[in-house]
Amino acid sequence: MPKPSHPSFTARTLAAVLLVAVALLAYRGIELNGFHFDDWHNILLNPAVHLERLTLGGLIDAARGAALPHRPFASITFALDWWRGGGDHAAYFLATNLVLHIATGIAVFAFLVQALGRGEPGSPSLRTIAAAGLAAAWWLAQPIHIQAVSYVVQRMTELAALFSVLCLWTYVRGRTAPRGRAVWWALSLLSLALGALSKQNAWITPALILMAEFLIVRRQDRLIGNRLDAALLALPAVVGALGLAALLIDGPLRQWVLRGYEWRDFTLAERLLTQPKVVLFHVSQLLWPLPDRFSLEHDIEIVRSAASPQFWLPMGAILAWTLGGLWLARRRETRAVSFFVLWIPVTLLIESTFIPLELVFEHRMYLPSVGVAGLIALGLAQAPRRAARLAPLASAAVVLVTAFGIWSTQQRLPQWRTEITLLENSTKHAPRSVRVWNELGLKYLENGNLDLARRAIDRANEIEPRWGDGYPFVNRGVLLEAMGQPDKALAVYEETIRLFPRQVLGYNNRGLMRLRAGEFELAIQDFDRAIDTDPAYAPAWTNRGTAQVLRGDTQAALPDLEQAVRLSLRESIAWHYLANIYTAQGRRTEAADARLRACRLGIAKDCSQ
Repeated sequence: MPKPSHPSFTARTLAAVLLVAVALLAYRGIELNGFHFDDWHNILLNPAVHLERLTLGGLIDAARGAALPHRPFASITFALDWWRGGGDHAAYFLATNLVLHIATGIAVFAFLVQALGRGEPGSPSLRTIAAAGLAAAWWLAQPIHIQAVSYVVQRMTELAALFSVLCLWTYVRGRTAPRGRAVWWALSLLSLALGALSKQNAWITPALILMAEFLIVRRQDRLIGNRLDAALLALPAVVGALGLAALLIDGPLRQWVLRGYEWRDFTLAERLLTQPKVVLFHVSQLLWPLPDRFSLEHDIEIVRSAASPQFWLPMGAILAWTLGGLWLARRRETRAVSFFVLWIPVTLLIESTFIPLELVFEHRMYLPSVGVAGLIALGLAQAPRRAARLAPLASAAVVLVTAFGIWSTQQRLPQWRTEITLLENSTKHAPRSVRVWNELGLKYLENGNLDLARRAIDRANEIEPRWGDGYPFVNRGVLLEAMGQPDKALAVYEETIRLFPRQVLGYNNRGLMRLRAGEFELAIQDFDRAIDTDPAYAPAWTNRGTAQVLRGDTQAALPDLEQAVRLSLRESIAWHYLANIYTAQGRRTEAADARLRACRLGIAKDCSQ
């Protein structure tokens, strides 16, 4: 007769099934959503991931051609989705993102069982399994994770978190396994490598391993048993001090960091002063996850002084939380609590300090929120005996909160259908954001809704027409052209050139108007000035090449058009004219490739040749 399965194995299997069900309920309809923003240059316009046949060479090319070269593993997964979906079908990519979200939830569950069950004789108790399962279900349902799951390119965040948790789980298994430790540690090292090759914030995992060693694996031992223990515990402080010194000294790290702030509306100091407030805002979203509290962009007032209560109050709260976690580490019975308390600030360290990222982005909480799940699991599994009668009520409360999270995620999910739905929602949360109104106006314009486009671009100009070197200002001309008022549009472009000489669109758009009027020489002069203003602006190269073609000088046009597609693979007109020039030169293979690219970008005449 077959041996009956162990109760804990059955319980863990049922918990895994529950987690899958929770994720599927929360993300029902995700396949209807589309690609957004950074998906273009990472996936849609990156030929390295356009895998047509599944070959090892193709996967290697996808890794080498990653738009973000330090994240090749994520690029490989994009290539696999392109291959299995036969092209740019967002549903295939989003299905993979959902599978990865589920896998991360199950990994969180497995790690929580391992962490909570440490010290229990034999297999983990059913109470431990139930507590870990409920906490992981809560984590899976959180609407703050939509930005990581429904934004295809943020698969990088999912992969980094998945492999970080797997790295910890396999490390703890290796440390506690009676045999086969080398295998577990090899898997842990592999997970660390895959996480780091997916997104750089996975490099925080060694710090989590150090925490797990002292606060989970050895939580019943003395915290510092010898000099090696003392050295290991001092290591994070030493690394942090070295990193701070490298940032203060004028060297490669400082230059790299400061260069990133050239494109931001805030300085390094302003980011550091503002981040404590932002972190507490994200924590509040976890604790009070109403669907209308989430957005692609939020209005967060930049903090400019350390004397401001907007800095020292949230910073004080974060320091108190962190010091509380360190204090809990002193006692054996509270070290597991300390581990999950410290998890949150440690995992936020990279993305919430000096790196020149956006001030607010919800997907940063994907890994840190695991610490909150750990605290929930500990509360359910290790409640004091005198509160044992309250345990069912606590479990019921977590179930209700999880159900609310599922509902909230379902309410928020449709806002990720298109870029317009995302930006429309953002105007409610960031009504003073010039960027949001300006981009929304351009998206309305692309969709032919001129009235809404006018209102949005007018709103951007009301707030700040000088933003982005007059970007909202010059877009008034783009709108006027679309409304059939070329004279007024030309006046806007000429005023842009006068007021904002660094705004490339003033020269470029005036050049386009002259090109359409057949004034090729004047148009080329404008495109020359546009290229001098911003040599990385691909459309100016395309337009100058087009002007050269139309006046019959294909030899002069060729280098301009080739430079345009080197700068941006999205230049459909450049591909079209390159296909014609290559055909005339007898370069059939290159002509066919250029024509295919032009076709994919919407040039219908190239699809029939």
